[in-house]
Amino acid sequence: MWKANGTEGLEKRVDRAFEFTRYLAEEIKKREGFQLVIEPEFINLCFWFVPPSLRGKEGCADYWERLGKVAPAIKERMMKKGSMMVGYQPLGSKVNFFRQVVTNPVVTKQDLDFFLDEIEKLGTDL
Repeated sequence: MWKANGTEGLEKRVDRAFEFTRYLAEEIKKREGFQLVIEPEFINLCFWFVPPSLRGKEGCADYWERLGKVAPAIKERMMKKGSMMVGYQPLGSKVNFFRQVVTNPVVTKQDLDFFLDEIEKLGTDL
């Protein structure tokens, strides 16, 4: 890749990955129902989608257990629909969350908006 793109081309690609990760993080912060697991330190963006049925219920005993089932359910729906793919995982005491890494050089901000819109559409009734 370095040979094909050159040093400047590779630098632009890395800078773009950081820019798009920042864009996605800012969009997540603006949208109701989306919550960052942690501020991104690199290009890994980890977040939960909290459906309306769980919003404001963080103090409930089964909140985290229920939230941990949201990402797998949305992933199953997106696979059946064929709209997109995104990974999810738990980490330590943190229940399943989505993990997005934006490295594709042809991805647009409109694609990232679609990504968040689609997660919301597929998970609103959970």
